[in-house]
Amino acid sequence: MSKIFTRTFRVRWGELDPSGTVSPANYLRCLMETAWDWGVALGWDVNYSQNPDIFWVIRETEIRLLRSLRHNDEFGLTIWMVNWKGVRGTRCFELKFKDSDEVIAQGTQQVVFMDAKTSRPKTLPEEDVDRFRLENPRSFPFERFPKIAPAENRFTMQRQVEWMDLDVYEHVNNVIHINYAEEIAVQDFSARGWTPVRLAEAGLSVVTRRVHVQYLSIASWGETLNISTHPLHIKDTGGSRYVGITRADGSPVAECILDWELVDRKSGGARSLPEGLVQDKMER
Repeated sequence: MSKIFTRTFRVRWGELDPSGTVSPANYLRCLMETAWDWGVALGWDVNYSQNPDIFWVIRETEIRLLRSLRHNDEFGLTIWMVNWKGVRGTRCFELKFKDSDEVIAQGTQQVVFMDAKTSRPKTLPEEDVDRFRLENPRSFPFERFPKIAPAENRFTMQRQVEWMDLDVYEHVNNVIHINYAEEIAVQDFSARGWTPVRLAEAGLSVVTRRVHVQYLSIASWGETLNISTHPLHIKDTGGSRYVGITRADGSPVAECILDWELVDRKSGGARSLPEGLVQDKMER
């Protein structure tokens, strides 16, 4: 039984985005696969995972992307629990290149143990907590998702939940919210004249450096979601944006913060924001 669990991966061609690197959502897919295998290593087999009376919910995920992953890169993803109190726990994870041991990404997740019959948090039995409890575990800095005031200068779009967005539990998979957030970011830039084509022609890419997402409720097939975004701050080479996902009645589904940077496609180095892009953002 391993209380600190590592799984290895190799980047597949289908996991690359148009920039030739792995998208943030695919980092989280690897994290989910590692978490499932970790559970099996701890003794929670398929029968446990299919127990109709209990389930686990991810409430928040924060990941800092330090290096880019490209086709055929091999890396290890390590996961461990930092603490557990009653119904809720904090776990950390880290990605490192297999050969160089260089850190690729680090992050933290808040998870909750749930009673399926009541849909309320449930205390995890002490014998289960002992399966992953560590003495003096390593941890990364983490702050709960901040309160973001509504903004008038929002860019908005609608998205209907499609079958391809759902997972085995028949609701929108956690990683899909990241796809929604990145899509509205692209649409927002495009509305300001900076389409993916224009960025590529200029030899530029917008790279996500940090993702912080808070999951507030599940979304199901056929629902229409309102997705909005606005800038939180701008610096010389990038910035931070808020993304809110709600239903038509205004009830919240998820919130996300994306920190991004403009980089040179060839060198990967940071580039100053074009003047027009800076003005567009500051005026909004």
